Amino acid sequence: MKAVPAPLGRLLRLSSFRSRMLVIALLPALLTEFGMVAYFTRQALVAAEAAQHARAADAARHLSVTLGYALAGGDLLRAQALLEAEIRASQIAFAHLSDAHGQSVAHAGVPLPAAPAGDYHLHAADVRTPPADLVDARDGYLGRVEVGVATDAISMFKRDSLAHATLLMLGALLLTAALAWRLSNRLAGQLRHVGQVVGRLARDDLTVRTQLPAQGEVGALAAGVNEMAEALQAHRNELERRIREATADLAAKKDMAERANQAKSRFFAAASHDLRQPLHALSLFVAALKARTHQPETQTLIDNIEASTAAMELLFNALLDISRLDAGAIEPHRVHFPVQKLLNDLEQQFGAVAAERRLRLRFRPCNATLYSDPLLIERILINLVANAIRYTDDGGVLVACRRRGRTIRISVVDTGRGIPPDQQEHVFHEFVQLHNAARDRSRGLGLGLAIVSRLGRLLGHRVALRSRPGHGSSFSIDIPLGDARLIEAPVPAAPPGQVPADALVLLVDDESAILRGMAELFDNWNIDLVTAHSADEAVQWLDSLGRVPDVIVSDYRLPEDTDGIEVVNRLRRKYGRDIPAILVTGDTAPDTIQRIARAGFPLLHKPLRPAKLRALLTHLIQQAHAPAVG
Repeated sequence: MKAVPAPLGRLLRLSSFRSRMLVIALLPALLTEFGMVAYFTRQALVAAEAAQHARAADAARHLSVTLGYALAGGDLLRAQALLEAEIRASQIAFAHLSDAHGQSVAHAGVPLPAAPAGDYHLHAADVRTPPADLVDARDGYLGRVEVGVATDAISMFKRDSLAHATLLMLGALLLTAALAWRLSNRLAGQLRHVGQVVGRLARDDLTVRTQLPAQGEVGALAAGVNEMAEALQAHRNELERRIREATADLAAKKDMAERANQAKSRFFAAASHDLRQPLHALSLFVAALKARTHQPETQTLIDNIEASTAAMELLFNALLDISRLDAGAIEPHRVHFPVQKLLNDLEQQFGAVAAERRLRLRFRPCNATLYSDPLLIERILINLVANAIRYTDDGGVLVACRRRGRTIRISVVDTGRGIPPDQQEHVFHEFVQLHNAARDRSRGLGLGLAIVSRLGRLLGHRVALRSRPGHGSSFSIDIPLGDARLIEAPVPAAPPGQVPADALVLLVDDESAILRGMAELFDNWNIDLVTAHSADEAVQWLDSLGRVPDVIVSDYRLPEDTDGIEVVNRLRRKYGRDIPAILVTGDTAPDTIQRIARAGFPLLHKPLRPAKLRALLTHLIQQAHAPAVG
């Protein structure tokens, strides 16, 4: 195949489709027209030149015949007349007659000195005696006639022919260009239309179609584009139908899962409340009994009972933490604090536990300052260290810090059993315990890592896990670096004050056992207490005493569709005073926690610690009896 010339190739690459079509259409036509015009012009010029020579030759022959009589008779005037007549008839430039001796006897046309041989075609013929007068053939020669045809006529004919050929070629070229432009414009328009349709299809407008007849190659292309658009439209409709079905199925499953989750939450909340009630009463009785009994044997028994109730309380508090996190009731309070103090507290808390299990617990020193909520970070690390010790049978646990940019990564690394890769995400869900098939309660409820995950999301800190079965696990959390200059000195705790002797506390609870337990406890504290099962009973007792309580302690759940918030608000309205109040509940449902938080009341969960209750009561009573400032 012959290569395309480089300039033409560059032109075809850089020009538009229409320009390329014009070049392709005009170039062969131009070459063909040039060749044909050149061929026919040359043929015409050759024919014209041949005709001119023939005319000169005919004129010479004719004069050689007619001049014979004039020369034979010596009639030179007649000879001159014949020469001039032949010039006019044959359109020759000149005619010259010489006698047998070569002497000029007659001349017509262009004078000889003005007729150089290079500008004329010359033809000559002998003039002889006419046959009738011929006596001797050797005496028949009378002279010689010469005729000349000017070559400027041929040149002019050439110029005219070339001009006509050029005009003809330009006309043909213009006609070809017009036809090519029209055809290319039509084809380019069709292709542009197809391109616009394809572009709209690429922009996800599958309703557009080409509007071209299905004729020719472009029509076949347009029909193919329409078929493709139909297929895409059908495919998208099918995908949309499947997506709608899948979305509806997912929505139904999500709704089912949400209902199941809500039912689970309600079940746990109800179960937690119902279990916390007797545990709460038990803890109150144990606290009262411990304050009244001083015999060593009985004291040991009471201590064992108290330890058992405390263990049960820890399990319930884990459930409470999950509920409070889900309810959004925990708000982080970020400060700048040293990490080393936190590590020292953890070492003091878990050192004996690790030694009891014959594990080596190590804390690498770290002088970094962190910026986060120290209490929540401590809770995360407590759960991670406790989990590592609980599931490590041999070796030890390492707690180390490493700087990573503007964060500190605290890692808890153990030599325990490890976690399979397909279970590493699952362990952060509630109630998941991989190595506790017997559900040994000494190993918790499986909520530790779920609490870690939720606290990490609450604080915006990344919690990561790396583990290999049989090689241990590494849990880590990334905490932003703080500024040591912004560490606030801890405020020393003020010693607990004394409750005024005339203070009165109102307790509202529908459980008689709890009322009796609280009465025993308050009796040990020497604080006056009024107990009631409902708001109406509380009003009756207070009216009979003629006193207004200094603090109201009310259970959240009460009979007859009332709650502690309504009881407190009713008593406040009755006595016209903003009486301090504490709500106590065994309900861990997130919506309950949120409602109490919005109401602005302090919340204690059952089973509550007597010391915590007394500290809060002392604070509220002292605050109520404090003299107004100003």
